[in-house]
Amino acid sequence: MNLLIILINLCYVLKAISSFSPTKSDYDAYGLKIAVNDVLFVEVNNNAATFLVQFAPYNYTMEPLQCTINFDDSTHYVYSVGVGSNSSTTAHPYFYFTGEVVPSGFSTTDNAGHNGTFIGVWMNQDPQSIQQYTSRRQPLSCNYFAVGNLAFISSYGHQDFFVMAVEPNGQYAIGLAPQFGFIYRPFSGTTLTTEQSGVIWPNNTAFYPCAADASTTFTIVAGYAASSARSRIRATPTVYLIWNSNLTVLSTWSYSATNNSWQSRLTYSSSNTWSSQHTMSVKINSNDPTRVLVGMPYINTVFLFVIGNSGTSLTLASSLGNGNSVGFGKSVTWLTKAQAAILVTTYSANYLTYYSSAVYLYTNLSNSNIPAKPSAIFPNSQQPIPPTINSNLIRMVSSPSSIAVLDTNGGVVIVLSEAAGSYASTDTTYSPIAAAMPVISYSATCKGGTYKSDAGVHPCTLCPNGSQNSGVSQISDGPPNSGGSSNSSRSQSSGSTTGTACTPCSSDGFCPLGAVLEINMSLLTAVSQAYAYPRPPDLNVYEDILLHNMFSIGATAHCVSVSPIFWVVMLMVVFLVFFMGVGFLRLCVTSHKHDRFFLTVKMIFERTDLVGEGELWIGGVASIAIILVTAMAYAFAILYLNQYPSETVGPSNFACDTTIRNANFETNLQALAVPIPSNQQIIFDLLNEQNFTLYLQFINTAATCAGLTISQVTDSATISLSLLSCSLVNGTLLARVLLPEHDLQITATLSEVQVVGGIMLGLDGPSAETEFCLLKELKFRQPFYSPSGETLAQAVTITMGLTKAINETEPLSGSDSFFEGIWYPTFKYSLSQMFLSADTYKMAAKLTSTTLTINIAETPYYIKNYQAPIAKQAEVIFRTLLFASLCLEICATTFIICKLLLIPIYKRISAHLCPKFTNIVEPEYEMKLAHH
Repeated sequence: MNLLIILINLCYVLKAISSFSPTKSDYDAYGLKIAVNDVLFVEVNNNAATFLVQFAPYNYTMEPLQCTINFDDSTHYVYSVGVGSNSSTTAHPYFYFTGEVVPSGFSTTDNAGHNGTFIGVWMNQDPQSIQQYTSRRQPLSCNYFAVGNLAFISSYGHQDFFVMAVEPNGQYAIGLAPQFGFIYRPFSGTTLTTEQSGVIWPNNTAFYPCAADASTTFTIVAGYAASSARSRIRATPTVYLIWNSNLTVLSTWSYSATNNSWQSRLTYSSSNTWSSQHTMSVKINSNDPTRVLVGMPYINTVFLFVIGNSGTSLTLASSLGNGNSVGFGKSVTWLTKAQAAILVTTYSANYLTYYSSAVYLYTNLSNSNIPAKPSAIFPNSQQPIPPTINSNLIRMVSSPSSIAVLDTNGGVVIVLSEAAGSYASTDTTYSPIAAAMPVISYSATCKGGTYKSDAGVHPCTLCPNGSQNSGVSQISDGPPNSGGSSNSSRSQSSGSTTGTACTPCSSDGFCPLGAVLEINMSLLTAVSQAYAYPRPPDLNVYEDILLHNMFSIGATAHCVSVSPIFWVVMLMVVFLVFFMGVGFLRLCVTSHKHDRFFLTVKMIFERTDLVGEGELWIGGVASIAIILVTAMAYAFAILYLNQYPSETVGPSNFACDTTIRNANFETNLQALAVPIPSNQQIIFDLLNEQNFTLYLQFINTAATCAGLTISQVTDSATISLSLLSCSLVNGTLLARVLLPEHDLQITATLSEVQVVGGIMLGLDGPSAETEFCLLKELKFRQPFYSPSGETLAQAVTITMGLTKAINETEPLSGSDSFFEGIWYPTFKYSLSQMFLSADTYKMAAKLTSTTLTINIAETPYYIKNYQAPIAKQAEVIFRTLLFASLCLEICATTFIICKLLLIPIYKRISAHLCPKFTNIVEPEYEMKLAHH
């Protein structure tokens, strides 16, 4: 019976072993395929059955420090590789590897007769150290690698979940699986100590470990603890704190979803079978082992734990989620005591659709909280994904201060920690060495407008709004070069800083986010040639205008001084004073001489009587007043007639309203689909033939002419345009380019990783003139900047609409109108999309260039302005003459009424009231009798 049981177990084991057939090209399967510390980087390639080893210093450029090692047995499938994160020995460096024997064919063992799970170390036994190779500049020898102390665990079947954690100093490794656990000490007498799972996991729980990390005294392992068969939730995400010396669980934490959250609806039904969606990550802080990060991408959450009670208790300090997708926390790692990185590989909630990958960098992680927003994101504009790296990032490890990121194809990029004022660039375009695998970053100084105050793998940060930093970037060059790019001698700002801090700007300077220099706000002044065409005047009939100006008097001194009414009143006052003087003499001094003087004055006024035809002396006074009004009317008419056209004359000082013009206005929109009248065709032809020169300024930037290209985009090709001039002066890049046509799409690309504070866009065009047409010079400028001090996005689109504006001016005499034409621009854009805040820039700026797209198109309509004189010369003369006659007739009518109606009534009333005065003889009558 015992023999039968043994045979059955043996058959079960053999079946389990033979049924395991991993996809060897999957770098995300069953464990970590990369490891790194400050001595070496190692990557396993199961498909090629090789290890890639890259030795430090990673930025060494003289000779390659890389070896490719073949597996010691082709039937071995490696789950994970590992190194001691704090190991610094360069004498005989080594790395751990663990996996499972995957026999081929009908074999059940490897070439040496072993099966099951294995663990071992690969050690470089080269007597010469890496430092000796680099100092002597000798090619590295890869012939000294050998496997040491390879151990096998053959008592158990295939383990879908098997994790390894290497002690920080690299002295031993701990392996954990659902059915067993072990401590592997390759450098001591007892190499392998194994424990059954029932001894390790509390309450004989079925536990599926997904990730683990070890400190010198304890190990943190995260995975799924199986629930009872009747439970709706088949497993619970669980974290164990295990004592290293005896693999005893000291503390347990189990995840509990928030009520009504999408995580509360998960059942974890497939968590007992390996799948990449169930991966987890664990990392203990090397500088402070009491702080632990655990990433559970399946529930899209990263947890921060605190270890207390001398390493025996596990307490959740905080957690951070990332919306309704999954993938947040695919890998987590510490970089320093306060710096951390989280790999975010975003998938749809059902894990079927991949969206994106990014590494969130946190530069100031507190002891108890994970910030809601990262300090930076990799990739970014300063640290792009190299072209040899797939954008689907799946794993990340640290050295601990630097990070190595693995993509789905096995490509690796190592981002090294750089000092303050510098960043780790991954842009292979400017790399000092040719791109290889792994791709290794190189040190670059912070660009203008950015700074970095601490060491780390993170990029430089944009200077806050209201501050600036020219860094060591070029912010001015020589005079403009007509050849298209500036090749003249270039200089750096004498006030540049090292890129570790930004300098405050004055309150009235233009220093947006990422400012290079403090720019004068006058550079952002718009230049517009468009103006509001005058509205038609309220009075547009000459008679009304003349009457209004002749018989009105304003409140101002000027209005009073030009009013005919005022001067008539003044004339009447003079006559009144004169007549009062004459009457005083007549009453006070009795003399025939004075009577004769009185009669002479009266006779003079009677002779000037145009109203009563010489009958009344008062009619002479009225006639003089009429002559004065008529003279002023003709003076007004002559001056008013010459107030045309309105744009060529000065103020109308002869009238109360100095803006009065002999012009009537009309404006409207007309469709270009309507045939153009023949008399207007010339001005349309001049507008259509006008050459445009694009005026483009990038304001507050360190970008140079060498990095600027301007192209025309057509349906079939992109055509590069030659620059007429280009210059960089005081942080402002100015370029001019001749446009081949009016309707086109232009792209202006800055190939450098530089921030831009604002844009000035304009068009220039020459003037032209014929006998009756004038094409005005085109010169407008439109600034684009954020009032809140944000920085320009890396992809910006501005639509410019050009509208013909045609002014037709009818002549005062003749029939040929004069036409003027100009283009009016209108812009369609969104400042909220053109400019980014600091937080948005961190999340969105991932390109190594800035592209401005300008769509220029003529509108399907044009503006037609029409100006004509209200009154021409003949009309002015005739209407003014009628006005004078009207004034005379009004006075005559008034006197007739007085003579025939009012005076008789007055006499009758006087005779009735004072009969003794009715027979008095007038002295005038007596003088007439004496004369006869």
